[in-house]
Amino acid sequence: MADTVYYRDYLRLDTLLSAQHPRSQETGSPAHDEMLFITVHQVYELWFKQALYELDSVIAILQQPYVPEHDVATALFRLERIGEIFRLAIAQFDLLETMTPLDFLAFRDLLHPASGFQSLQFRLLEIRLGLQDEARVLKHYEQSLDERDRDVLRHARSEPTLFGAVQAWLERMPFLEVGTYRFWSAYREAVTRMFERERHAVLHHPALTEEEKQQKLGQIRLTEVAFDALFDEERYAELLRQRQRRLSHRATRAALFIMLYRDYPLMQLPFRLLDALIRLDHRFSLWRYRHAVMVNRMIGRKVGTGGSSGYEYLLQTTVQQHIFQDLASLSSYLLPPSEIPPLPAEIAARLRFAVEVTP
Repeated sequence: MADTVYYRDYLRLDTLLSAQHPRSQETGSPAHDEMLFITVHQVYELWFKQALYELDSVIAILQQPYVPEHDVATALFRLERIGEIFRLAIAQFDLLETMTPLDFLAFRDLLHPASGFQSLQFRLLEIRLGLQDEARVLKHYEQSLDERDRDVLRHARSEPTLFGAVQAWLERMPFLEVGTYRFWSAYREAVTRMFERERHAVLHHPALTEEEKQQKLGQIRLTEVAFDALFDEERYAELLRQRQRRLSHRATRAALFIMLYRDYPLMQLPFRLLDALIRLDHRFSLWRYRHAVMVNRMIGRKVGTGGSSGYEYLLQTTVQQHIFQDLASLSSYLLPPSEIPPLPAEIAARLRFAVEVTP
């Protein structure tokens, strides 16, 4: 018979609840809100730990040479859990902001040079998700870390990432072309017609000035040029070299197929997984944005305790440090359902769970 377990012992509450040590108390000038500050950040680190735990399992699933449907479902559920973790993490800023700027200033000087910038687990999350150092706003962020943490990050960079696992999974998807049917030709023609309609709408819009029309026509043209690269591997490779794209040519085309034909049973789980990746990236950015807004409220334009530019730095990361932007941008090439090229019966049958029986 197993030993009995007591709640306090199972959760190691003696250790957990004794881990809050406000520095202001040690100086003899206790700041009441420092306890809240410590507790919220410790909870963040616990959520980051859980997110890393889920993320490692998702990467392992998608790295399999063949990913069965039930494993795709498991990966999806765990990605959605990570998304919920970050929804809670975003909501925690509401609690932290019950502390006023003056409350924070009562103990802020005691924090130097410590900073959330030094959160090892958050940096691991960025790396494991697939953020590249070249995409970072601050390229030399490791200088603020101690040698132990730098060693952990160096090892993490040699490990598989979610971005890499998703790309490999998409690349293994077969391009469904049978007989004389060629999906990409029919699809390209349909999207070209869509661009033509957009140009016509801009040119005949009564509220736009000539300058505004030319600007919008230029935007359409840029989108069209990027779209055309999907049908020319050399041009697409150039976009990769210029860092205008990151997802491979084959993976991008597979993702587009999944998004367009998501209503077919065998495409539903893959579509939901891609959508979960986009939403997770979005929530990561929302977390960064809420962090930036909070910092602006608390310290204005002051330099952060870790030496960064504070608010300006955090705001730039919100815009620049996306991971699955290539997936999100594919919405530029989606069509109204009525204009999506129909699949031939043979392909449609392969995307259903069961073949229809004719009486």
